[in-house]
Amino acid sequence: MELLVDWNAHIEQWSRAAVRLQSIRAYREQGQGKGEVVGEQFDSQPGFESGSEPESTLDAHIGCFFVLTRGEVRIRMADEVYHCRSPYILHGGEGTGLSFEAPDQTHTWTGYLVVYKVVPASSKDRESLAQSYSFAPAALLPIQEKCEAMERLLQANDSLDKLQAQSYLMPFVHEILRQRKQLLTQTGNTRTNMVSQAIQYIQVHYSEPITAEKLASRYHCSTSYLSRLFRSQIGLGPIEYLIHVRVHRAKQLLLKSGSKIQDIASQVGYADVYYFSRLFKKYTGHSPLRYRAEHQQKMNTRVQNNPLRALESSIVSNSLPSHNENESYYQWSWEGDTSMFRFSRPAFGAMMVLYTSLILSACQASTTTGGTAAQQPVSSAASATVSDSAAVETRTYTHLKGKSDIPVHPQRVVSLFHLGEPIALGVKPVGTTTYVMDNPHISDKTGITDVGVPPDAEKILALEPDLIVTTPTFAELVEGGYEALNRIAPTIVVEQTNDPIQDVEMFGDILGKQEEAKEWIEQFETKIATYKEKIKPYVKEGETFTILNVRPDALMVYGDTNMGGNILYKYLGLKPAAKVDSDVIHGDTWEISSEVIPEYIGDRLFLAVNKGAEEKVKDVQKLIDASPAGKSGHVYSIDFDEFLPSDAIAVENQLDIITNILMGKAQ
Repeated sequence: MELLVDWNAHIEQWSRAAVRLQSIRAYREQGQGKGEVVGEQFDSQPGFESGSEPESTLDAHIGCFFVLTRGEVRIRMADEVYHCRSPYILHGGEGTGLSFEAPDQTHTWTGYLVVYKVVPASSKDRESLAQSYSFAPAALLPIQEKCEAMERLLQANDSLDKLQAQSYLMPFVHEILRQRKQLLTQTGNTRTNMVSQAIQYIQVHYSEPITAEKLASRYHCSTSYLSRLFRSQIGLGPIEYLIHVRVHRAKQLLLKSGSKIQDIASQVGYADVYYFSRLFKKYTGHSPLRYRAEHQQKMNTRVQNNPLRALESSIVSNSLPSHNENESYYQWSWEGDTSMFRFSRPAFGAMMVLYTSLILSACQASTTTGGTAAQQPVSSAASATVSDSAAVETRTYTHLKGKSDIPVHPQRVVSLFHLGEPIALGVKPVGTTTYVMDNPHISDKTGITDVGVPPDAEKILALEPDLIVTTPTFAELVEGGYEALNRIAPTIVVEQTNDPIQDVEMFGDILGKQEEAKEWIEQFETKIATYKEKIKPYVKEGETFTILNVRPDALMVYGDTNMGGNILYKYLGLKPAAKVDSDVIHGDTWEISSEVIPEYIGDRLFLAVNKGAEEKVKDVQKLIDASPAGKSGHVYSIDFDEFLPSDAIAVENQLDIITNILMGKAQ
């Protein structure tokens, strides 16, 4: 899809154009069990009646915005097919033919198609306004709200309502252009963006043949480089993550469809059903057939033993409401069942009214036989609930996905990436990911639940969090993405900065621990100043430093973000080797070849050797020995697992280790 060269000029062209809302169509729960194609065609003629053309030397043309608010859908436009996952925005110019199709029978999707008529100010403007583009918006809600308002008002009989619908079009366009411009001008970490893009690609194309080489080629990097980025951000390599996605999808198909195992294997990307079965058993502990049988038996047993589930069909409708960002979802999670049952407020309310009536009836019966004391527990429980609810204060917090109302003092936090920061502030999260749980610097992990990688939404739901904190990458990993997390609890998305001072300050604000954060930062900065003075007698002025990581298949040079680089170069103020400074810290080089090792090694070398890389070390040992660091005996071994984390607790421990190494070696 073509990208606009000058986005500011495009916005200026919109501001000069005359625009009118033509129509809006809402697609609700499309594709469920049907796989149908919904087609739309746009050209420059519809909507113009004879004599109604605008007074302009330029012809008007028709354009459209498609807003995917929930689910996944394939969109065919201009002979290209796009696999889209909500939230997603697509713009098409005149003559655009669109068709939408759910990926398979288990998927549904919801969205809006907004059709507009525009008269550009010039022929040049016309060409730009007709260009197609697409992106994933950071905040869907303000866009969705305007779609809902335009649809409601345009369908009304009152002409004033129809006029008001027109007034929503330009704010709608403004919000889309604002978010698109913000995404294009963000100065975020390009490496994080690469992993996020690769994750999205895998989530959409998991059923296709995908290799590490194909992924690396797609993002113009080596396989080892891409693997390193994946592991540094989610704790899994790209192919490991692909397997997790495929196995998770296979679980859904096993429980939600009656398809044969061979067909399911094919749908998730495995032509060999026997290989698929072995892989599935390796990751789940059960063969596909046994997994299906056991979980269906559990589900049937729980349905039979659950009176509320039986009441659902007789009291309320089984139909589910369409997704609404403002709506609270009451969710029941059945242990052992990967499905999640959502009840709309009326349905859940009707069930609870009956359930409460049954309890009150039982209490009344008890009163008849045993006095009035039996009613007391019900009254106390109700009072406690009201009291607890009233005690929860909230505030608005602005983050990468927009604004969220979060508790002023959250009590049950799930943090998918950051663990050391909240613990440093005296708040132990109730859940985090496997990748973070493996942090060797966090000694006391009691009470912290491992929610897996990719994070399991059901495990998170079972923890009953009142706040979820995640990075963009981990939000993408969850089935259903950010929206799924936000239905469980208020969810905020924050940057992965690898800067403990910045992260502690941020979490101090999030958790209402500003004073504790200020205190931690002050003591950490004091510690840095003290250690800088301590190492002065042992480090000559102008000495240069390098951090080299030897892996079985690669050589990596680290900059000033992690693996001790932030400590050496940022906090202790030591000087990186010239090539490290130019190519790594101020460039995009991380992986190097053996023959250029001498160019990167400075006067002192911190060396981290991964397991299984012994042969690789032998290959480069002579080059290391011949370097300035090797000749002077200033080659220091560090533990890769100890230096990979970059949270507040880890960095403080790493600061101790590096300072002791420098002082001890010099002695």
